[in-house]
Amino acid sequence: MAYDVLLKTTEMGTGDKALTENLMNAFIHTVAQRDEKPQNVIMYGTGVKLAAKGSEVIEDLQTLVDAGVKVLSCGICVDYYELSKKIVVGGITTMDEVVDILANSQNIVTP
Repeated sequence: MAYDVLLKTTEMGTGDKALTENLMNAFIHTVAQRDEKPQNVIMYGTGVKLAAKGSEVIEDLQTLVDAGVKVLSCGICVDYYELSKKIVVGGITTMDEVVDILANSQNIVTP
């Protein structure tokens, strides 16, 4: 089954920040290790920080890129957080591309 992953933040769920960040890291690691990979991973909001230098999930995101997954960070968000020179994995996307991907997705997974 084809699917796309949408990451809105650096955290998964609610609760203590250490817990919710650990959950997101575990989620991304698990997705990267699965045989069936998503077609796209789109990050927006604070989620773009996951693709930036210093993120604990860079290696897992790179595993996805190496497997042919499009890992995309929202350009508006990257600019807002002043991360344009710090994104180290994947590419920068436009809202037009995000809308196209989501409109054509068979299944959107949002942790």
